[in-house]
Amino acid sequence: MSDDALSPVIVAKKTIEAENMASFELIPAEGGELPAFTAGAHVDVSIPGGLVRQYSLINSESERHRYVIGVWKDANSRGGSKAMFQQVNEGDRLAVGTPRNRFAVPRDTKRALLFARGIGATPILSIADHLKAKNIPFEFHYLFAGGSPGSFKSTIEASAFAANTTFYFEATEPRLNAANLLGDRPDDTHLFLCGVDWWLDPIIASAQQKGFGVNRIHVERFTGKAPPPLLDKVFEVKIASTGKVIKIPGDRSVSTAMEEAGVKIPTSCEQGACGTCKVKVLEGEVDHRDKRLKPEEKEQGWFLACVSRAKGDLLVLDL
Repeated sequence: MSDDALSPVIVAKKTIEAENMASFELIPAEGGELPAFTAGAHVDVSIPGGLVRQYSLINSESERHRYVIGVWKDANSRGGSKAMFQQVNEGDRLAVGTPRNRFAVPRDTKRALLFARGIGATPILSIADHLKAKNIPFEFHYLFAGGSPGSFKSTIEASAFAANTTFYFEATEPRLNAANLLGDRPDDTHLFLCGVDWWLDPIIASAQQKGFGVNRIHVERFTGKAPPPLLDKVFEVKIASTGKVIKIPGDRSVSTAMEEAGVKIPTSCEQGACGTCKVKVLEGEVDHRDKRLKPEEKEQGWFLACVSRAKGDLLVLDL
């Protein structure tokens, strides 16, 4: 998040949505409007402790006077969600970046099916609002996470898309049977999903089995647990602009080792899911371990420095 992209904001409202979820309404600190965004977008938020984290925008894309974000208090927090819950309160001043969108609704969408679990509702809420405003038929199936029953329920019930939404509780009837819901859908139905990997992947597989092409399946992933320590081969990266060579130990990611050597690559999720640390490789073969890049991006030489590594002994980076 570069300094020239920062917008100062004030926390106008903090709402505990469930035991481990909260929403924060952020308004311009100096009045006026915030940068526009589109449904499904997220923003970088600079929070106490010098951390930068990405949060999806919940509210309607028609609003310019505020951003509303949802935060999950992750038991395995690397500091971000813990800081938001414990240190950020109404009246506090933060900074946000310019909204970005990797989960946008295609312009040709004629109908849609939305699935979310737990905190995965956050980007889906703005998408549901967008579809409703455009009079695009859709269904929103929302499964409350076991530890967060009722999260965002009041927000949804007060929204224009309340009638399009069906709520589900884990281990309680009726169950969310995604396979049944995916059946007999028109060929122009777009599928939007957000949640954790272990919940998403079976739904995606079922959708593919029922004829949903990759161009009609749109996914945003939340991976709560930090990755295990790396136990990999040692290799080097070379900075193309300076010729500086940095050794990447087997227990360090590329982004971490480079920062320790004084070369900062912006990061956020640090789990290969958000794309913030996207860097172009000019030479060398990449061992891709991310969950974000499309095949064509990998072919163009991009890789995510927070998780991916080298197959050989050297990567030359376009930095």
